[in-house]
Amino acid sequence: EDESIAMSAANKSVIDISNPAKEGWLEKQSRHLKRWKKRWFVLQDSTLYSFKKERTYKDPTEVIDLRVFSSVKSSEDYTNREHSFDVYSSEMVFSMVASSELEKEDWIRAIGRAIVISRTKNWVDDDGYN
Repeated sequence: EDESIAMSAANKSVIDISNPAKEGWLEKQSRHLKRWKKRWFVLQDSTLYSFKKERTYKDPTEVIDLRVFSSVKSSEDYTNREHSFDVYSSEMVFSMVASSELEKEDWIRAIGRAIVISRTKNWVDDDGYN
């Protein structure tokens, strides 16, 4: 039983964020109740994190692996919310809303770039060059 406690404590850890590609407030739709909640999002390498507090990088509410969630696109028709976009995999969708059209485009560009980079890294790893 001690092990499971240690595991959950490990999961609720402080994330080492250094030099993120982008960070800022976005609204995220909760998975179960479909409510919109304001979260501080941080894009670092091939991971998108969400936190409850600005620049407090612990206990992420969401950890989105962009090697799995390998697509990002505008989603206003899907969410009926202005400035919204989706990050999605074949099984799941995360919907987010930015504060402006400019911010939305910036997030889509930054996430898209991170997805492309993570793919090239995977390709190098698979070939055993690293």
